[in-house]
Amino acid sequence: MPSSSRKAVPTLAEPVEVVVAPDAIERALQVYEQLQPHDNSVILQARKILTKHIFGMVDQGELDKQKLIVAGLTQLKAVERDHGIKSAHAASKKEVQKKVSSPRGGRPKDHP
Repeated sequence: MPSSSRKAVPTLAEPVEVVVAPDAIERALQVYEQLQPHDNSVILQARKILTKHIFGMVDQGELDKQKLIVAGLTQLKAVERDHGIKSAHAASKKEVQKKVSSPRGGRPKDHP
């Protein structure tokens, strides 16, 4: 039997990475959104943070989905507290406000 027709035997980590970690990420995102609605740019940043954190925990051997979810949410709150997760919409809005409110060419001259 040629080796190309053999199926690879999955390791223990593969099912966790394929099933448990993505499920934990999605569930943590759902809870995060339920606590306070966010725009898409914040959700995308949160997804990146959760993915890195949860897959890091899986790499260290954590297999409990609930622990992964709680740890992911804890990580998001820590990032919000320390650095904030900024909305791209809010940031662009602030830039527009700065441009509109900044004086151009000083005060207008009085005409008699």
